[in-house]
Amino acid sequence: MASKLAVDKHVRYFRYCLDMLPSDAAAFDAIRMTLAHLCLAGLAGLGQVEAALSAARRREMVEWIYAQQIPPTATNAAHRGFRGGSLFGPHELCAHAAANSGNVAATYSALCSLLILGDDLARVDRSAIIGALRRLQLDSGTFAPHPDTTESDPRFIFCACAISAILGDWSGVDTDAVTRYIVACCSFDGGLTQAPFQESHGGHLYCCIASLALMGRLDALPDRSRTLRWAVFRQNDGYQGRMNKAPDACYSFWVGASVEMLGGHGLVDADAVSRFLLQCESPYGGIAKYPGTKPDPLHAALGVVGYAFCYPDEFPRMAPELLLPESIASRLLHAHHADEVSSTGTGSELDESDKSDSN
Repeated sequence: MASKLAVDKHVRYFRYCLDMLPSDAAAFDAIRMTLAHLCLAGLAGLGQVEAALSAARRREMVEWIYAQQIPPTATNAAHRGFRGGSLFGPHELCAHAAANSGNVAATYSALCSLLILGDDLARVDRSAIIGALRRLQLDSGTFAPHPDTTESDPRFIFCACAISAILGDWSGVDTDAVTRYIVACCSFDGGLTQAPFQESHGGHLYCCIASLALMGRLDALPDRSRTLRWAVFRQNDGYQGRMNKAPDACYSFWVGASVEMLGGHGLVDADAVSRFLLQCESPYGGIAKYPGTKPDPLHAALGVVGYAFCYPDEFPRMAPELLLPESIASRLLHAHHADEVSSTGTGSELDESDKSDSN
């Protein structure tokens, strides 16, 4: 089927969201870093980053991202990385410590955004970020997003693995513990769960599969064909995130990318996926969660990239394991061979003080 995606309208939508959030998304200003990454990924999926953003605008965005990198203090080793945005002002004027802390999701988004904008990451404090990861990994193998929280699940495993792959340094991740946790999340039906013995879910499927792919450990899946079957069976025109749920545009990426990584591209009814996504298009640009609802940056970006998976000859190839252009991801992953993971990052670098900090 010929592409009918309204490219020009989507470019305008992403550019608008980068300049000013829609009123119904204003509450998400604290996670503007993630929204920036989504908009940039959407533009990259359309092959329109340079056309949509002037060189001056791209430089301005790079400087804003670096301004969110947490500066060092004597006590914030576990808080290093990038924060979610500039909502609370410059670091030196931010009196709310929790708002001036790095977190793994924002750090992942910051690194991806810098790469899409053409930055070489020269100003990234790599050792500080890897050191923070080391302190955020829990005994279970999963990660906390930031210190002083009880939250932990495969989302943050994925962010930690993506950061390690981008920076080419796995010494902050105990990859054996991560693999054990992911295998424990494999459900009887082939899907992946948030925690052992919970319900299979398309978002956690992606986080687990992408993490294994980045570590070079997809073979650790107990039954890869059964996992692929679960993912393919989530297609009902568009993809659903769980059994007996309505299709949702974002799962064209979460589940669609998982299918790509598991080698199931030929099993997808691409025309049906694209028809569903076209029904979710807004006449003003952007893609919504469901047909007839308002678009938002997350569903717009993931919908665009999911659509591009359906027609790889018509759009720039996006790497399913990183939500980056394949041209960037392949260069990173070629430079940092995944097979090196098996000989590094086994947790031996953790000293006793690091272990106590992570609990």
